[in-house]
Amino acid sequence: MSSRAVDQRRRPWAWPATARRDVTPGTPTHLVPSRGRDALLLPALYVLNCLLFSQWHRLGDVPAQPELLLVWLYGAVLLVPLVWRDAAPVAVFVIEWVLTVASWPFMPLFTPVTVMPVALYALVVRGGTTVSMTALSASFVSNGICAAVAFRTHTDAGAELRQFVANAITLTVVTLWVWGMARIALADRRHLERLERERESVRNAVREERGRIAGELHDIVSHAVTVIVLQAAGARRIVDIRPDQLEQSLTNIELTGKQAMTELRRLLGVLNADDPTVRSAGPDELAPRPGLKDIAPLIDSLHDAGMPVCVRSDGEPRSLDPSVELAAYRIVQEGLTNVLKHGDKDALPRVRLLWGRHDLRIEIHNEMTPAGGDSEQGPSNGMGLVGLRERVAAAGGWLDAGPRDDGQFRLATALPLKNGLRHDPSG
Repeated sequence: MSSRAVDQRRRPWAWPATARRDVTPGTPTHLVPSRGRDALLLPALYVLNCLLFSQWHRLGDVPAQPELLLVWLYGAVLLVPLVWRDAAPVAVFVIEWVLTVASWPFMPLFTPVTVMPVALYALVVRGGTTVSMTALSASFVSNGICAAVAFRTHTDAGAELRQFVANAITLTVVTLWVWGMARIALADRRHLERLERERESVRNAVREERGRIAGELHDIVSHAVTVIVLQAAGARRIVDIRPDQLEQSLTNIELTGKQAMTELRRLLGVLNADDPTVRSAGPDELAPRPGLKDIAPLIDSLHDAGMPVCVRSDGEPRSLDPSVELAAYRIVQEGLTNVLKHGDKDALPRVRLLWGRHDLRIEIHNEMTPAGGDSEQGPSNGMGLVGLRERVAAAGGWLDAGPRDDGQFRLATALPLKNGLRHDPSG
């Protein structure tokens, strides 16, 4: 929704700066007056008013009484404000009401009864209940004045009263019908706006889910490919030197690939869980998501890849929410995978889990390589840390990663043990 449209909904009495029409998005097209439609509507209203509620036969007296022409010109001027009725409905309604009441001296030569229903419709279809009821009450006042023209057209009291009652009933029925149609149109418009908000909410949810799935795929594939590449490179180097270790390297490659396929099947199983056309998920697809208990096998796979990891846990471990536990596992996995990609071949990363009173802190330290590590150790698109920051933020924690003054690279994060966003005390 444009800022101008929002501002117009808040201030419907504001007079437009230009003649351009700003229509609130979501309004049905058949409810929005167009310039082409007004070019037919406004002259038709004028002709109808002249034929039914004016002494149009007196136009023949204009040569003898030129001032009579001003009466019909005044009736034409009454239609001009309706051009802006969708941009400034309150202002137009007030102007039309004042001009209608002010035309009493000209009645019954010209009785303006067609402008108020149009102004009322434009106001009600864009206003609230209070404004709608106030406009309806004001319309009854102007209708009463127009109906009272009967007392100027008859000399018999009975005929005057009958004409007045007929005029009042006709104008009241028309006003109530227009008001009711406008209320229905308003309900239709609000329903469309609600549907649009719901669609936008669904689109946002889909985008968030796509981002989460992309992060999961990155974490799974990046770690597995990096370990497989390292194992394959190591196997190629020892094939002639130590053939007895070749089988172990190939076994590690196989196990790493199987683990990655299991996690991918689990992720796809979750995506297809609600699709009746997809086969039922097997035990691998519905296996629990990885957590802190899976860090030990992760460390073992890295050790087999030739990178020993020092792990230290301080404090009393406690249970975590599944999303927080998954985030903790992915942080350790991605941090150590980055060491594999960019660290020295003799890298000895250190992982520390610190269980605090309100949060779990995870720190990963590693000596930085001046050249940025072996370029053959795996691909990197720079998205790992970005995904981790988003994952940690969604869990309510913070993450800090970067080189330190002592020549080490540190990844530090804190995940809440309870709901609530914590901030990095170091700033």
